[in-house]
Amino acid sequence: MQLARRMLLNRETGNPSRPQPVTLLLGPVGSGKTTALEAIRRDLGWGVVHAGFDFGQGGRAGTIDVLTKLAYSLSGKWRNRPKPQFVRFTIALIAVQAELSGRNRDEDLAQLKSLLGSLDRVIWTSAMDGTLDALTETAKATGLVEPPYADLFRQTFPHLVRNIRPRLGKALRSLADFPHAEGRSPFDALLELNRLAHGSARDAKAVTEWLMAAFLGDVRENHPRLAKPEEKSPCTCDISPQRRHWHNWVVVLDDVDHAGGTEFLADLIAARERYAVQHPNDREAHDALLVIATSGRWHDDWGTAWLAPWKPASGAPPAVRPIVDCEEASYDDWANPGNGALDSPYYPVRISPQSIGRIARILHSGARTPKVTLAHRATGGLPSAVEQLAGRLRATDAREGGRDLLTTDPRGEQDPCYRRLTELALTEHLDDVHVDDFVTAAPFATAPWLIPDAAQSRIDQPHVGRILTELRTSLWVTAKNSPGSTTDQAALHPWIAANLVSALARRGDGDGPTYTDQFKALRDDPDTAQDPVRLAYCNLALGDIGEVVTFFEREFNRIPHAEWIAKLELVLNAPDDLPSGRDHAELYEELVNLDNARRPNDRSEIRNNVARLIAAGWLTANPFAVRGQDQHQVIANAFAALATTSHQPDVGALVSAKEAARRGEFP
Repeated sequence: MQLARRMLLNRETGNPSRPQPVTLLLGPVGSGKTTALEAIRRDLGWGVVHAGFDFGQGGRAGTIDVLTKLAYSLSGKWRNRPKPQFVRFTIALIAVQAELSGRNRDEDLAQLKSLLGSLDRVIWTSAMDGTLDALTETAKATGLVEPPYADLFRQTFPHLVRNIRPRLGKALRSLADFPHAEGRSPFDALLELNRLAHGSARDAKAVTEWLMAAFLGDVRENHPRLAKPEEKSPCTCDISPQRRHWHNWVVVLDDVDHAGGTEFLADLIAARERYAVQHPNDREAHDALLVIATSGRWHDDWGTAWLAPWKPASGAPPAVRPIVDCEEASYDDWANPGNGALDSPYYPVRISPQSIGRIARILHSGARTPKVTLAHRATGGLPSAVEQLAGRLRATDAREGGRDLLTTDPRGEQDPCYRRLTELALTEHLDDVHVDDFVTAAPFATAPWLIPDAAQSRIDQPHVGRILTELRTSLWVTAKNSPGSTTDQAALHPWIAANLVSALARRGDGDGPTYTDQFKALRDDPDTAQDPVRLAYCNLALGDIGEVVTFFEREFNRIPHAEWIAKLELVLNAPDDLPSGRDHAELYEELVNLDNARRPNDRSEIRNNVARLIAAGWLTANPFAVRGQDQHQVIANAFAALATTSHQPDVGALVSAKEAARRGEFP
């Protein structure tokens, strides 16, 4: 909502219109994209001319379908403003739909003039309804509109015609101002448009270009009369209120990753670029449409100037810019890239996750209560996941150290983790891959070194490559720009990661490869064996705490403590298949005893503290476990004790880790 307000300014008095981006709100399924658009439309209200289209409503929407719906919505009555009229666009639609013989130019010209003349009447007659019905049927028969949108076209087209009748004769000259008209007179240009729609040289792309240009031409003409900020209307433009200025019109497009969405955006951008080239001296060369679209997928066209969300900024070409969050986005950020970065007609921004304060309000609880902290960590702030858990979390007091609150269904029905995965549309774009395949691939989909798209591995598990690619494309993976043991790090969203490994851990016998089978396959991969940190991650996931303690005990005084902690944090985030019905204290004691049993004698003080740190840290890192102050204190005490046994001249990293643990921020 605030992003739309920040980008409302079109121009000030005396200044030319400025170019407008296609702003893309990016987020995975359930991130609140549609809710954000609804909030934007409510906020714009009557004060800003706006319209919308939802590409996710089913069926493929063609560019002409979308333009017709937008023209219909924009040409409604706006408070204290004249009614917009899409004259050029509507005449072009009529010309496209006219049934002309194509054999005799004079006859076709006379028929077209008669058709347009019959609609340019002061009094509407029943005969005109028949004409409109015939034109609508032609549009359906010729494929001008996509079949799912034929009814929508029938509803909107008559409104457009009735709306433009008083000014029908005033716009014909401008209709010849398109490349395909080649300097013809207005009516000859319309005959050419009809020929491109019906003739032997049929060119659907040229027809679409012509209609898009007509639509944008109408926007340019109507905008100055309907763009002045009204008193008390939404306006947070960064200028003095006394300085006269104009707002953009706003078009909101939901789910442009569905069929027809990216094609519509490409057609719009191409039309803008053509007009700017053909009219280099036109002060109004840039139309006043601010397009705000949502997408649950990444499109390659956006990646020429913008860094894909899962790619870290470090090492990226200087011409490619990283994506910012909505809160940081602004017109200037898009229009002034700087540092040699590429210009782009697109402006992709991330939808921010819900804050812990917002989650606290939803759960009617304090921001630092265990259940709010649990919801924030488990969902990663994904709004749909927070809403899904809200009812249960409101009705309970989360028990510190508990591990079963989010992994069991009180009704005793289907595994809730598996059910959540089925609701995330993971397989929508993978024809022969099922949710069970995602669950089977959980160890590979969550391994930190496999998530980056530059990862190299010899893992030959079925579907792994396609599943990892789909998780990136559907925006479940984001760059992780923090120090660690692997380069080019990225992170899988905690909600999907936790549900994947939990569903695998609870898979029934005979339902497919087990948790142990798959993590052994990851551990035994040659690429894992060459990296001791990856090996430690797999060993901990398999419950072999002794091997992991031995590795970190050996490394403690061999490498800088900051590097040691970064490696430790990566390993501690390994998943587990420990019984969810057993709480933290019971499992912690059992894990420490396992290491004691592995090496009962000659135990160093370093090993004792590393064992406590790994046992407590691993259990606490589980995003479905309820954290508590007692757990945080065990981790903090272990770091404090390790600082006293260090052989290195600087233990600042250990002290910082201790303080982070006390705040509940490690791991």
